[in-house]
Amino acid sequence: MEEQVVRSIGVIGTPGCGKTTLCSKLGLPVISMKDYAEENNCLGEIGKDGAAEIDVERLSTIWRNPETLTLIDGHLAHFIPVDALIVVRCDPRELKVRLADRGYSDGKIRANVEVEMLGGPWNDLLDDDRPIYEGIEVEAWISAGCPHFTTPDMAIDWLSEP
Repeated sequence: MEEQVVRSIGVIGTPGCGKTTLCSKLGLPVISMKDYAEENNCLGEIGKDGAAEIDVERLSTIWRNPETLTLIDGHLAHFIPVDALIVVRCDPRELKVRLADRGYSDGKIRANVEVEMLGGPWNDLLDDDRPIYEGIEVEAWISAGCPHFTTPDMAIDWLSEP
């Protein structure tokens, strides 16, 4: 069986966890999922929470892999057919501060912190067969061709932290 060449890596995680910061440090081309959705008429109206909903179903049907290795920055990037995923996590206490600094409402902060405490995007990835990585050695993982060895039981468990 021929090994798939990874050309797109979704960088996912709870809003405020550091996806964009990580993308900027890796030195690879980056596509903002929000910008891609907007360019392809897949971005809805801005809601009460100040965010515009992305039509991920429609976006996934028009998605085309880039020619060279590219990061897809967006907390919903796992809903489009990217080749691999990096899960970015953040201590919920730090996440709360970051989201407050962004001006998020108390309800939106609480909801996002709860999602992070309960595993972040891992809840959507339980049956995902793409290579997925959560950890600090991201560059080494990418250089190794994005091997598939991370599983949800290896993810950070904030609830067991003291």
